[in-house]
Amino acid sequence: MLSFKSNSLSWIELVTNKLNKNKIFNLANISTVLFGSIILIISAKIKVDLYPVPMTLQPLAVLMIGMLFGRNLAIATIGLYILQGIAGFPVFAYGGGLLYLFGPTGGFIVGFFIAGLVLGELADRGWGRNILSSIFCMMLGMFIIYFFGILQLSAIKGFAFAIIKGFYPFLVGDLYKLLVAGILVPFIWRLAK
Repeated sequence: MLSFKSNSLSWIELVTNKLNKNKIFNLANISTVLFGSIILIISAKIKVDLYPVPMTLQPLAVLMIGMLFGRNLAIATIGLYILQGIAGFPVFAYGGGLLYLFGPTGGFIVGFFIAGLVLGELADRGWGRNILSSIFCMMLGMFIIYFFGILQLSAIKGFAFAIIKGFYPFLVGDLYKLLVAGILVPFIWRLAK
């Protein structure tokens, strides 16, 4: 079982020698972050092509990563995924590059990072160990993803368009993803004990 203290470190501390002291920079954590990043890449490629936002398994992956990895590992994982995309690697649903984040799906990607941060913090505080709190966390995470996604999509195409094309088509599928994640997380925590 991975346990991670809920202390926050600055980026400077992450680069300095304090990494080893806080045991953040170890093989298990690096492997976890890389594995999570690969899961995010794969989940981006499993998609149903809808315009302008594809339906992918990314929300499910983000919710699970946030609740299972904890705050620090979740933001490291999702941050690495986003950095790979910014660097031009085709890790997003339709490619990569910095400009991708300014397109119609960029807000959803930003929402992934914020949702991972919030859900990871809740996981560090013990939330998600039972089905009800887990489902609540998943609903909160999904709300965060939708909030940032619709915010950016409406800035590009208008609010009505963002709701019709960036929210309604995903409701049923994301409800199932939310329930699957909400049920799996407590079960995985029990297995890890």
